[in-house]
Amino acid sequence: MIVPVDDLEDPRLEPYRDVRDRDLRGRDDLFLVESKRVVARFVKHHEQVHSLLLSEAAVDNMEDVLRDVPDSIPVYVTSLEGMIQIAGFRIHRGVLAAGHRPHHRKLEAQTRLAGLATPGRKRVVVPVGVTDVDNIGSIFRNVAGFEADAVVLDAACADPLYRKASRVSVGHVFSIPWGVASNLFETLNWLRLLQFRIIALETGPRSVDLRRVEPGERDVLLVGAEATGIPDDVLAACDEVVNIPMASAVPSLNVSVATAVALHEWNRDLL
Repeated sequence: MIVPVDDLEDPRLEPYRDVRDRDLRGRDDLFLVESKRVVARFVKHHEQVHSLLLSEAAVDNMEDVLRDVPDSIPVYVTSLEGMIQIAGFRIHRGVLAAGHRPHHRKLEAQTRLAGLATPGRKRVVVPVGVTDVDNIGSIFRNVAGFEADAVVLDAACADPLYRKASRVSVGHVFSIPWGVASNLFETLNWLRLLQFRIIALETGPRSVDLRRVEPGERDVLLVGAEATGIPDDVLAACDEVVNIPMASAVPSLNVSVATAVALHEWNRDLL
């Protein structure tokens, strides 16, 4: 439902106020999404959408997206200059949306990803201690691009619903099933009970060339932050440890790049 707004102090616009500051302080169980492509993927999940805020010029450009927005969800419209004043930063495309953040219990991997129990070929990526929001967003985009099935984040990972993470993912944080492992070891045991093989992408004495490991029917790939890697106790819980062969002068890759390389290699039996 289109709702023109002239008063920039209108309390209905409160979720969109001082965006960058509130990225850090929180938004009372809400999160923000920006840009047409990201919002387009987000609004397909109607149960999470709180509202949209568009500039007057963006309404026509968003016509195809707005067709999927139920009338019960308000679409506030104001000038681009007004949006910039409300948000506190320059919004080039004039497209924002606010969503309801799921309760942390609903984000638990074993609840949210119950579909992994169904039989058949599946690929799951598990970032461990990846705190950079750009990397989290890129990992989701890689998972979508290489047709993996889900992402499980350990409790230390950056929030994929953070505005920048969803933007870098081009909205795939809303198209890829994901959950949080509050206890990573319990979650790995659960995945193993579902007949998944647990593979870590890491260097070390156990590590073998990724190309020597045949893709399995049901595989989990753990990836760690470039600076810290995957902890030893987590590696000990894995069935296999693999590495990407590289020049000795370059000992590691950015975690999102390494994930893309591994996922491409993982799909070699389908190419």
